[in-house]
Amino acid sequence: MSENGPEPREDTTDARSADGPKSAGSLSASSPMDVDAKAHSHSFRYNMNFPLIGRCIIINNKNFDKNTGMNQRNGTDVDAGNAVKVFSTLGYKVNVYNDQTANQMEQLLTAVSKEDHSHSASFVCVLLSHGDDGVFFGTDGAIPLKTLTSLFRGDRCKSLVGKPKLFFIQACRGTELDGGIEADAPEDGIGKIPVEADFLYAFSTAPGYYSWRNTQSGSWFMQSLCDVIRKYGKELEILHLMTRVNHKVAVEFVSVSNLPGFDAKKQIPCIVSMLTKEMYFSP
Repeated sequence: MSENGPEPREDTTDARSADGPKSAGSLSASSPMDVDAKAHSHSFRYNMNFPLIGRCIIINNKNFDKNTGMNQRNGTDVDAGNAVKVFSTLGYKVNVYNDQTANQMEQLLTAVSKEDHSHSASFVCVLLSHGDDGVFFGTDGAIPLKTLTSLFRGDRCKSLVGKPKLFFIQACRGTELDGGIEADAPEDGIGKIPVEADFLYAFSTAPGYYSWRNTQSGSWFMQSLCDVIRKYGKELEILHLMTRVNHKVAVEFVSVSNLPGFDAKKQIPCIVSMLTKEMYFSP
């Protein structure tokens, strides 16, 4: 409190201060505002009443250059096939691209981001490959995952502004293993919007961990994702769907491996949402 009254309030960032002009006239979170307008519940749900539900791009990397030292991803074709069936049933126009280099993936998604999506309600991208912390592998090496996903930011893909952009990522995110733990009991009209808004990233595993894949039936995450969407995709909201996927992977799967230290391990997917509304695959 100053001698002349309350100190002026303004928004700031949780970062090291930098020299330069500060914004004026902004309201802080501690200064509530009210409007004399009737709330409409439908404004909290994405509009899916478009001519098309959208495109679904599947990148399925199975075979890798020898100099990368990465093994063939047996079982990934099952994942890709299941994803094609599930998203086609939902009405998406699905395209599969096999064994893409890092540059090919970037070129492909750049081209897709520059398409006119004005008649589409949403966008889906399924990425199947090896991975590590923050990176996704093409057949010839790694590329930062953000390089691929940021192509669809609001300032780069204008025709998808305000629409849900869903990324389903089956890849390792590190080399940690989850040994699991025994539970005590068994279980039974808008102005500016952020350019990073309206994304959902569904990772097959938590940060830092391996992601498991069966060489015959496919990855635990994609098996669960496709099964849950197949059963409940036209009735449940996307985060409800993904919570069921988390549960299915966490409860129903455990690793079987002859490698020392790799047997009887568990996995939990990780959902990162910047969605601003509820998202249903049906209008």
